[in-house]
Amino acid sequence: MSDERFDPWRTLGIQVGAGPGEVRAAWRRLARRMHPDVRRDAAAHEDFIRLRQAYQTLMDDELRARLERRFLTPDDDSFAIIDDFEVTLGDAYELLERGYIDEARALYLDLARDHAGDERLLKLVEAIRRAEERTARMAGPARPEVHTPREPARGAASWESYREMWTPEATPARRWLGLLACAVVAGCVMAVRASDAPPTLQGFSTVEIGMAALAGFLGALLAAAGGLLRSFDFELGGTVTDRGGEAPLWLYLGVAGLISPALALIFYLVIALFEAPLSWRVLAFFAGVYATAAALAWAHGGQMAEVLTFGASVVFVPALAGWAVGSIFRPGHWWE
Repeated sequence: MSDERFDPWRTLGIQVGAGPGEVRAAWRRLARRMHPDVRRDAAAHEDFIRLRQAYQTLMDDELRARLERRFLTPDDDSFAIIDDFEVTLGDAYELLERGYIDEARALYLDLARDHAGDERLLKLVEAIRRAEERTARMAGPARPEVHTPREPARGAASWESYREMWTPEATPARRWLGLLACAVVAGCVMAVRASDAPPTLQGFSTVEIGMAALAGFLGALLAAAGGLLRSFDFELGGTVTDRGGEAPLWLYLGVAGLISPALALIFYLVIALFEAPLSWRVLAFFAGVYATAAALAWAHGGQMAEVLTFGASVVFVPALAGWAVGSIFRPGHWWE
């Protein structure tokens, strides 16, 4: 770890005394540029941990106030140098278990002074926030809302940090692209209705399979480009934790969707229950896939059984790809 002393304001490029809004804006601006997926040099991971630690620290009102006081009174004796990192870290967790949150905060700041960028300190500051939230719930009436990142369930910190990083700015949707998406789907339905090609796979002709894939891909692409679907990264880019590690949600849904979108929907609801916030836009995406598949099944001859198996899968997987591509051109996307 670097020997540089912990200075969250300098890390985020803001002045001492900056409020939560400035802290959040600086985090979003720098995180997009310094994320290890963007920066691929050897120091990227450590620098991003340091950046996130600075953000988490300054978004905690108590920690920010303590640091500001210490900045204004640099001779404060309480800012002691901690030599035994492991022992002090254990003491901080023990204080949290006993309910001494302020004391744990003080130890965290002392540790951060000479060990900035250590991932264990990032976990400690998150544990401090969880302990504070538990204390607030036990105390009864809710305190005034503090705009800090919401603690995700069951160790899904990576999900929330991902969503926070890729949050697009709110801009007006281009609804005419949504209407164009409906027109494209309707055109594919009419093409299937007019087709008399012989079946080649699961009772569907090559033309019908092609029109289903095209309807899913272009329909989702135009809906995303118009802003009717939020950024693919924001909604489906968060990671899902498993015993074997982590993988993005879209990969899980895509694999499940190859079998059936119904299975993918069940999987998404389970993930939303335990790890990720439920998104009505994702549910609307599923509804759009089934509506498109139902229209194509009607054009094919009303065989609704195929909608729940092969037909909907042909729409679902290309639609995921269309959503990802369309997000590049959506209003307010950070790439713009």
